[in-house]
Amino acid sequence: MAPRAVLGTVVKTVGLKGEVKLLPAPDFWPEALEAEAIGIVADGAPSGTARVARWRWKGQTVILSLEGIDTVEKAEPLVGSSFVLELGGLDPEIRPDRMLPCEYVGLAVRLPDGSTLGTVVDMLLGPAQNCLIVERDGERYLVPDTPGIVKRVAVDEGVIEIDPPAGLVDLRW
Repeated sequence: MAPRAVLGTVVKTVGLKGEVKLLPAPDFWPEALEAEAIGIVADGAPSGTARVARWRWKGQTVILSLEGIDTVEKAEPLVGSSFVLELGGLDPEIRPDRMLPCEYVGLAVRLPDGSTLGTVVDMLLGPAQNCLIVERDGERYLVPDTPGIVKRVAVDEGVIEIDPPAGLVDLRW
């Protein structure tokens, strides 16, 4: 199953013409808004799709005008919902030129000796660097996503090869 990128959460309506304010999630990239259909998830369940007619940045948020949503009354039910995009089969013109955080989830993390540290369950995003959250047998490890530690990411093989400094994998999170 292809990963699903969470683009952001609708935090409020804007104006009277049905625009909504989206708080971007770590998986957000602007070209995603050009997709034919963006999934809407409300209360953890799919609740339809939307197509973006226009958008603009407003500080750290994105103001969206959606096709078919032209009044505040039509926009209000979207508040609190998440906008998601299935990455499988996505038009290459829209595809980002970097791996998204959601694409790391589920990859096995291998040590230099070939043993498996665990599986990536999430990514912790930081101002200077991101950390992979790796889980094995209920234990969690933080692995900095830096070139000095992460040596190879092979999505097609489902593996990330790391060479951690001494003691890093002895620390639990």
